[in-house]
Amino acid sequence: MKIYFFFLIFFNLFFYIFHDRLSNFFNLYDKPDKLRKFHKDSTAITGGILVFSNLVIYSLYNFVNLDNFQNEYYFHNNIDFFIFLGTCFSLFSLGIIDDKYNISPNKKLLLIILILLPGIFYSDQLVIENIKLTFLENQYSLNLFSKFWTLLCFLLFLNAFNMFDGINLQVVLYSLFICLVLIFFTGFEILFVSLIISLLFFMILNFKSKSFFGDGGTYLLSYIFGYLFIKLYNQTNEIYADQIVLLMLLPGLELMRLFIIRLASKKNPFSGDRNHLHHLLSKENNFLRVTLITQSLIILPFIFSLLIGFTIGFIFLVLILYSIIIFKYTR
Repeated sequence: MKIYFFFLIFFNLFFYIFHDRLSNFFNLYDKPDKLRKFHKDSTAITGGILVFSNLVIYSLYNFVNLDNFQNEYYFHNNIDFFIFLGTCFSLFSLGIIDDKYNISPNKKLLLIILILLPGIFYSDQLVIENIKLTFLENQYSLNLFSKFWTLLCFLLFLNAFNMFDGINLQVVLYSLFICLVLIFFTGFEILFVSLIISLLFFMILNFKSKSFFGDGGTYLLSYIFGYLFIKLYNQTNEIYADQIVLLMLLPGLELMRLFIIRLASKKNPFSGDRNHLHHLLSKENNFLRVTLITQSLIILPFIFSLLIGFTIGFIFLVLILYSIIIFKYTR
């Protein structure tokens, strides 16, 4: 295992040092248009490539060390893992193509659904069958609605996560926190550490405005996190639905608010604009302060809910604080 982590760090360091040359090789850039994108220079969309490369290294390590692979917490057998890896590759590829050629929102939504369906129908323990809440003793069965609900949850989180990506450090810090939450609930897993290493190296590049995640990166990460949380939720009593909602609440609120605004304006709800929370906050704050505000709205309520309970109370607290911020910057 030490050799694996040494190689992983060496690979990420190599990616970081030779990032400019690799960016020219991939030739995938986000260009400012002064309409929605106001960064100064064309920026490489390499964050997703870095994370996916680490996922490939992790997969190769598992195939070489089959005994370790069988002991992985989230994957029960080879088929389970192949479905996971195939879905990751498909979503990542779709995101890269969208970054390059700008696929229409409706076609993109249809393709995402087609990519997600095989895993939901065939992957073990990937269907949300019951709703478990911290403040209620009884579980509520979804019955025939379970597969549709699982698909809807994936779609909402993929889109919310993607919309949350719009300012340096925001999504990478959120992703690192999610990794720490998963480690807290399930302990050390090689996959988490592999993700954290890639995220830390990307964070440096992102802080310097040298790299963005792009759709390829956000689709990949959001699927991985959604997959892991559903597996954790189904296989243990360690985490409940309302705790996951609290962790994902801010991106979810943004998704809902932006959808309503765009539909009211007779626009496609998946079209881009500059009405995001981070855009509103950026009118009076630099990106570090904006990131501090958004991360605080996610991290602090979740941590306090774990320490003192009363998750539903912290959900309402985030709703109130979010509403106050939106009112302040949109009036």
